[in-house]
Amino acid sequence: MNLDQPAIEVDSLVKRYKRTTALDGLDCAVPSGAITGLLGPNGAGKTTLFRSLLGLTRTDSGNIRILGQEIPARLAEVTKKLGAIVEEPGTIRALTGRVNMTVAADQLGFGHERIEELLEFVGLQADAGRKLDEYSKGMRQRLGLAAALVGDPQLLLLDEPLDGLDPAGQMAFRARLRDLADSGRTVVVSSHDLADIEALADYVIVLNHGRLVTQGPLEDLLSGAATRVVTPSAEEARTALADAGMDVRLDGTALIADEEDGSRVVRVLAESGIYPSEVGPARSTLESVFLGITGDDQG
Repeated sequence: MNLDQPAIEVDSLVKRYKRTTALDGLDCAVPSGAITGLLGPNGAGKTTLFRSLLGLTRTDSGNIRILGQEIPARLAEVTKKLGAIVEEPGTIRALTGRVNMTVAADQLGFGHERIEELLEFVGLQADAGRKLDEYSKGMRQRLGLAAALVGDPQLLLLDEPLDGLDPAGQMAFRARLRDLADSGRTVVVSSHDLADIEALADYVIVLNHGRLVTQGPLEDLLSGAATRVVTPSAEEARTALADAGMDVRLDGTALIADEEDGSRVVRVLAESGIYPSEVGPARSTLESVFLGITGDDQG
């Protein structure tokens, strides 16, 4: 993950529609060589941002740089380095998977030499001769990924690619995306499923009302400023920590105190004659962090 040379830089981006402002002075950056999860409640501006990056939506003001090039002025130079799935992949269901791949390559101006390799990469080579009418949604999503890769792009923009897939399909799709990031490509994925992003992303950007709420490495976001405590005297420990001004919640058999300094937690407990068996940093879930910073229950 390279934060010094971001694959995408967005500065003060504004997009207004008649009745709403979809992007309201948005500033964010996507590191290169990693998987970035784009999150936000419904209406946060995720799809509008994707469409703006791809030149499908004209913004009102602000600046976009993709792979070091100004967009939309240099979009033609960048297009061949991009692959994208925005909403469900555009495919022709009366044609086979293999023919759909050749159509995609022709439309984008690329050759056919990588088609068989890509069908194998997404696990569809054995089904490539079947018409898409016979494909499951997961198979169509994987074919869409293969089509997005036909030009061997440096950057992939995937809007809700996991939506509607069963657990096995999600796992297979995530594995393919991890392989791509491990090979040095940059992948940006939006998703309503926070567990998917937590399992997949290296970096997270959270939007709300068209503005940046937070961005950073996923591990940093989840580490949080809290301490996890395990003790057989849970209720007494909870009372002692609360009396010391800490917010405390029960997490299974452990207590989570909103105190980054674990030594202070130990000291407060020791003063009450309580000696925990375990003390360490608490790792939050992406869902709890997301709800805390957006105040919303939609991903």
